[in-house]
Amino acid sequence: MMKALIDKFVNLIKRQDGVALPAVIAMFAVGSLLIVPSMNYVSTNLKVGTMAEEEFKGILAADVGVEDALWKIKNDTPTEFPYSYQITDINGLSVDITIDAVDTIASEPVGSPGDHSDWLSVNQTVTYDNGFYYYTMSLTNNHTKTMKIVKILVDFPSGVDYVSGSTSSNVTQPLDNDPSVSGSPTTGITLVWDNDTPHPSIDGGETEYHLFILSGPPGIEGVEGHGFVEAQSQDIGTVWVSEEIPYSITAEAKDAPEEVVVTIRAGVWSGTELDIRCWQVILQ
Repeated sequence: MMKALIDKFVNLIKRQDGVALPAVIAMFAVGSLLIVPSMNYVSTNLKVGTMAEEEFKGILAADVGVEDALWKIKNDTPTEFPYSYQITDINGLSVDITIDAVDTIASEPVGSPGDHSDWLSVNQTVTYDNGFYYYTMSLTNNHTKTMKIVKILVDFPSGVDYVSGSTSSNVTQPLDNDPSVSGSPTTGITLVWDNDTPHPSIDGGETEYHLFILSGPPGIEGVEGHGFVEAQSQDIGTVWVSEEIPYSITAEAKDAPEEVVVTIRAGVWSGTELDIRCWQVILQ
């Protein structure tokens, strides 16, 4: 476009009639309007390119920090939390890393297993059929004393959603009550059945069942979920649905002036394997 304007300008200069000069002045005016924004556009592109390169390096560096934290959780779990440390010279950046034990999920407290958590056995099975996951949790009272069920919490990966009205359970109060649902199918959902009083009970030696349905595509990993059941009978306390423990990881990639370029936050369940629950990239 700019070449065409210049060629037209040259042709006007060659003309000797009376319209040449006004036309040339008009072309100068149009040219100035085009050239300045074009130069600004080039400058903006250069700035954006530089920012994008820095952010890309920051993402890679922060990702290295998260991977290092995952290795520590799996192989050298810290004994005190929060646990913070730094790694340096990753793409010319330093990375500040913090590992913390998660004490709440969906605003619900995560407790440590009680001294007699083995009095309650919790098992779950999941079957898939035509767009739906059918979830069955069995709760067995291994003791002679009656056990009260206070709360059930299950945390799921992204891709599934709770089917409203699908709970069929003898351990919710009110009976068959829907859970509170937090999160979204794109980030993962957490279901909480927080029982009213009187809490539903399980007699000694008996098994009760808790069933519900999730919608979603087939083949989602980790659809068995993570979570816990809170029971009351002396000090049973919290009984985990699975043996995994939740942790959070924060990795901040910083440049030479120690300014944060990129932050990555991750949530992970640690057990026999590591199951990354969520991953958030924050550009500064």
